[in-house]
Amino acid sequence: MFAAIYCRVSTAGQAENGTSLDSQRDACLRLAAERGYAVPQENVLLEDWSGADLERPRLDRARELIRSRAVQAFVCYAVDRLARDPIHVGIVAEECAKHEVELFFVLEPLDNSPEGALIRYVKGYAAQIERERIKERTLRGKRSRARMGFLVQATGRGIYGYRYVRETKKRVIYEPEAQVVRRIFEACLRGESCYSIAVRLNDDGIPAFAGGLWHPLTVKRMLTNSSYKGTTIFGKTRRVSLGGKRRRLEERSPEDWIEIPGATPAIVTEDAFEAAQTMLSRPRRNPNLASRKYLLTGHLECACGAPAVGTCLNHTYRYYRCRSTWPSATRPRTCDAPYVNADRLEEAVWKTVREILQEPENIVTEIKRQQDGSSFVEEELARIRASIRRLADQERRLIRLFGLGQVTEEYVVREAGQVKKARQALESEMTELQHQRQQIASLDGLSEQVRAFCAQVAERLDEFGFDDKRLALQALQIRVVVDRDGARLAGAIPQNLATIEQTSA
Repeated sequence: MFAAIYCRVSTAGQAENGTSLDSQRDACLRLAAERGYAVPQENVLLEDWSGADLERPRLDRARELIRSRAVQAFVCYAVDRLARDPIHVGIVAEECAKHEVELFFVLEPLDNSPEGALIRYVKGYAAQIERERIKERTLRGKRSRARMGFLVQATGRGIYGYRYVRETKKRVIYEPEAQVVRRIFEACLRGESCYSIAVRLNDDGIPAFAGGLWHPLTVKRMLTNSSYKGTTIFGKTRRVSLGGKRRRLEERSPEDWIEIPGATPAIVTEDAFEAAQTMLSRPRRNPNLASRKYLLTGHLECACGAPAVGTCLNHTYRYYRCRSTWPSATRPRTCDAPYVNADRLEEAVWKTVREILQEPENIVTEIKRQQDGSSFVEEELARIRASIRRLADQERRLIRLFGLGQVTEEYVVREAGQVKKARQALESEMTELQHQRQQIASLDGLSEQVRAFCAQVAERLDEFGFDDKRLALQALQIRVVVDRDGARLAGAIPQNLATIEQTSA
């Protein structure tokens, strides 16, 4: 009888200290042993992650063990270590009940009775309330510190061109980087783009703040950062959780901003900073190009896998080109595909789409053919999952044999390495099959969608304008792949097209 244990702290600092995680682990191991469960080393799952998120790497691993019934018990130290949200606690508890896995907590009894459900909810709710209180107290303390004229962590103590002085809680200019900052502003005032500035800095071997390459977006953020003119703002943005450790910055209302006077000395003058904002707000593209439309935008890709986009040569001739044929600020050109004549390609694609709209049963037949292959994909996925489970059993047997002293450590390391390689190969194969399954699943309902759309438009194909054609491409899920030999429709309606005129210009 095997069990998995899960222990969590909220910050990396707590994890590095180790005390909390160690005490949780030891208590969970004792409870598992008392209940008659063995806990293999790979089933001891420790992590530092916010309890507000349900999607966590180590918790995800624990839930996989539960769903696959590789364990018969799941042990946590306390309800709030499992999750802060009572709904998340309930989700995990229901998964355990569904797959006949016992759920234990060291500090609280938990069962499937109404009392157990009440404990889950109340403890989870209390933990969530406490988390919100901690956030509110922390923010209040930061705002108080900002009003006193000191920097707080949320303002970003690390800014290119400055160094943070812990004793004064303010920034000082770091002249080697400040010279680069002035160079960036001067280049902007000369009319150079953020892209060209980033390219020049990379060409000159000047590292960015983290030691990597300069990106155009990094340059733009510096040019719009008011700290460089000596104005430091706290509370201008906030982080919004997107699940896991993913976050998005969102700007707060100006009424919530707090200016910290004297916290950051100016590297550029206010006049230079405002002039840079004016330069950045100026349109850089030829206004005549905005009126040019490209029918296949979003539906076209190069054979190398990169998207192909519309472009105009000599401000006159429309072409499509692979994005990878042009270097970026951080990577060289990686594709040598020629330009493709946009008029010829769009004409060939639309001619084929017209034929499909007039004979929808051809595409319906192709959709059914692809869907018929879904059973093979499911069989292969089942085979791979079974193989992965067998490898996991093999790993557990190795650990058991080592614990009994029947094999040497060298033997275990060698055999475990072979098992790991085999599992990685199987997981790679499974990822590809899952991608195929998603593509097949996207075809569900498409047959009726094709028939319905064709019935609506068959009478007026000759009247279709640009927007109507774009709608037709979307309805039929058209995807076009272009290479040196021409182009082909991919996805639900694979079909080769006539060779399209190309140029190396």
